[in-house]
Formats: sequence, structure tokens, C-alpha cells
Amino acid sequence: MEYAKDELFEVRYDTKLDRLVIKKPRWRSKIVRLIRTHKLMTTATIAFVMFSGFNIFMIYSFMKILQNI
Repeated sequence: MEYAKDELFEVRYDTKLDRLVIKKPRWRSKIVRLIRTHKLMTTATIAFVMFSGFNIFMIYSFMKILQNI
């Protein structure tokens, strides 16, 4: 029953082939599914990027302060 809840099949009718075709997953849905399944890795990556950006900003500000002296 859990499998039926998790899987969403998008089926459309292809007139050229005259049959039903399952849509290929979009890149955005793949990324969202990856984020949902790997929450710890996503949180660690976001924290790393955030702290790296903050660190670069602080180094830049420090260099500006040193130039004014």
C-alpha cells in the first residue's frame, strides 16, 4: 500500500503512436525527490554554502576595514 501512495504515474495519450505513454520525470521533480530522501545531506550542504558565503563576506569586510586604516 505504501508503494501506491509514493508513486505518481503521469500517463498521457500519444496520438502519433496511438497508445498511452508514461511521461519522463522532469529534472525539477528529480531534485525535489533527492532533497526529500536525503535530508541530512541537503541540510549539511545548505549550511556549508551559507557559512562559506558568510565567511567570504566577513573576510571582504575585514579587508575593507584594513584598507581604511
